Amino acid sequence: MTRDRAHWLRAARLVARTETRRTWRRLGTSGQNNLIAGVAVGIVYGLFGSLGAFFLGSVVVEDGLGSMTQPRLGALGVLVLGTFLAAQRAVKKTGDLDAPGAVLTATTPAAVAVGLLGAEFARALLFLGLPAAVIVLAWGLGTGSPLAAAMLAVTALCVLAVVLTVGFALGMAFRRITMRSAFVTRHRGKLGVVGTFVAFGGYMFFLEGHALSRAIIDPLLALPPAWLGDLALAGTPNVSPGFGPLIGAISVVLVGIPVGTVAGSTMARRVWFGERVRPERSDATVGGVDLLGWLPNGHLTITTRAVVRKLVLRARRSPFIVQYGLFPYFVLAMFGVQFAIQGGAIPSWLTHGMTAAGVIATGSMFTLNPIGDEEGVLPITLTAGVDPREFLSGLIVAGWLVGIPATLLGTVVVGILLGTPVMTIFGLVIVGCGLALGAPGIALAAGIVFPSIETQSIPGGKQTVEPSTFAFAGFAIVIGVAMLPVLLAVVTASGEGVILGGALASCVLSWVLGRLGFKYTLSRFDGYVPDPDLL
Repeated sequence: MTRDRAHWLRAARLVARTETRRTWRRLGTSGQNNLIAGVAVGIVYGLFGSLGAFFLGSVVVEDGLGSMTQPRLGALGVLVLGTFLAAQRAVKKTGDLDAPGAVLTATTPAAVAVGLLGAEFARALLFLGLPAAVIVLAWGLGTGSPLAAAMLAVTALCVLAVVLTVGFALGMAFRRITMRSAFVTRHRGKLGVVGTFVAFGGYMFFLEGHALSRAIIDPLLALPPAWLGDLALAGTPNVSPGFGPLIGAISVVLVGIPVGTVAGSTMARRVWFGERVRPERSDATVGGVDLLGWLPNGHLTITTRAVVRKLVLRARRSPFIVQYGLFPYFVLAMFGVQFAIQGGAIPSWLTHGMTAAGVIATGSMFTLNPIGDEEGVLPITLTAGVDPREFLSGLIVAGWLVGIPATLLGTVVVGILLGTPVMTIFGLVIVGCGLALGAPGIALAAGIVFPSIETQSIPGGKQTVEPSTFAFAGFAIVIGVAMLPVLLAVVTASGEGVILGGALASCVLSWVLGRLGFKYTLSRFDGYVPDPDLL
């Protein structure tokens, strides 16, 4: 028994080391732009987080805490959000194995699952460790107590372990459901998108502090998981958490980690060795479907039409691949719900927000990753004699085909429902469509600067490549700069002539930036040589 346990632990450590080394190698080959952006984001998070921790620690030591409600609410929010993100990673990435046949025949599935959890823990420390350490140090300096910093650091590590193990178990359970349910398998993309919207919308609703949300949250704050907030402040001067909540928080860690690990290992074994339901798909064949049939053949080349058709059909089958196109609508809905709860009425600016969301969606739908979207067929695409201009034009036209109608219809429908003046709606439609024409070109440049070729799993046993978060952020910043003239004209309540000039300036700026982005991408794409370390 002892020998078997030792072999099991060695196998788990080997899996963890192997996965961690692969992550480190991917960092080394991810490109200089991605590394610089990642370091910059870490510095910003560490700087603002440390400043906040220092001043908050000083205030807590000086004034104390009237109750433990806020720490418990924060701990509960971190647990829920962290578990959700860990479950998402288990569904899309962590739960997949490279060469599963070789790995699963060399050791037990439980050892492999524990190794994957260990690698995930190492990744979290790699990406979050330095900013978190700076924040903990600032908290210790603000409170003037090394014990306070030590307790916060230990609690953070315990919370990380809990959310990773429980999230892995929930993610593998979801994968198991998608494997065995024909309905979930057939509608997995739509269910995933709706589930994400509902989860984050509910999360924001509960954190808002509305009477209904408080009635639901207050009982949850009396449960042991929320008491991890008490444990984090156990060593802070002028704070006196109760003995019972401290024991309850420790129990959550001591029970949650092993239970989550066992449940995750069990579900992982069923996923890796289970049979997958493969329902007949009504949209499996695409013959006779011509999404561009209303356009004369002379307007688009055969290559451009084929690229557009492929992208739209792929997005219809799996909305996961266009999640960044849906993200602006999610953010709009999230803030709309928040302001509606605070003010008791739907905010009137939703019409303007709908236009802005449509513009961002037009650019981020298909053009944020021109190289990575080709996945394993990238070398074939680059060497098949396809004209890069026609290929990139297909990406842009696909964004226009979906994004501009969404911008138009969304603005009109929301404007009518909210009673927005007709001329305002008409102006927003014109400006939104004008901005949307240049958005895909800007997104192309962002995607070529921050490419992403790492595959992600989606329910149903398929792989996809997600655009880089840095690419989306860069595109959003640039398109935001293009919107500044019209935004400033509207916010300052200038005359109609100034607003018209601002709108024209924004549209022209978007067109110019989009044109420059297209030319830059064309020059980079035409001379691109695949890196063998990335393929």
